[in-house]
Amino acid sequence: MRVLVTRPEPDASSTKAALEAAGLEAVLSPLMTINFEPVEDLGAGHVQAIIVTSRNAVRALAKSPVLQGLINLPVFAVGPRSARDAHDLGFHGVMEGPGTASELPELIISNANPAGGRLIHFAGYKLSFDLEGALRDRGFDVQTKRCYEAQGARQFTPAAQDALRSRHLDAVLLMSPEASRTYVRLVGSSGLEAEAAEVACICISGSTAQALEPFNPTAVRVAERANFEEVLALVNRMAEQSRS
Repeated sequence: MRVLVTRPEPDASSTKAALEAAGLEAVLSPLMTINFEPVEDLGAGHVQAIIVTSRNAVRALAKSPVLQGLINLPVFAVGPRSARDAHDLGFHGVMEGPGTASELPELIISNANPAGGRLIHFAGYKLSFDLEGALRDRGFDVQTKRCYEAQGARQFTPAAQDALRSRHLDAVLLMSPEASRTYVRLVGSSGLEAEAAEVACICISGSTAQALEPFNPTAVRVAERANFEEVLALVNRMAEQSRS
């Protein structure tokens, strides 16, 4: 089974390694480049906890001069990998969410106090869910700090174009709604609609699959839970089915 990996680096290379360890082939074509922005000032007022809704938010925080002032605070992490990254960065009070930002408010509401001080949400510029609004509705003071921006690719890598054009791809991994939108755009601009329609789209979430609707591929599979481990498990099940 040959899989197109669309994640930005460094996740693209680690995903390729995980697929190859499972006996699969991988072709890389990152659909986004991540540009980090330093967070230098958090403003006045007590901070009771921080929120990270992606691994890139943790990576941005690692580069920030405000890190040492936050290292002893609780962290609400969107899923297992962002939680592990936060712990590796030096945070100890890390609470792991179920995998999506839309599911994270209940964890925060259960473990934080609206009167306890600000919550600071480290995030990118494009958000799939208004976490700040959801928490403000429950009485929390939330401040969103934009710390990275995802820039969409202008074209597929030559290896990906060749694999699509020659119909030598079985599946494509799509890890966010923005990745799906970029994939659809590049398929169209490359004139590869017919070839790409035969490639199974493996999506991390329902919203990621929904973003494919303008393209309407013939096969769309969604992971049972919105994390990389479940996506990889889904790929492995598909590979087993293709071998049988």
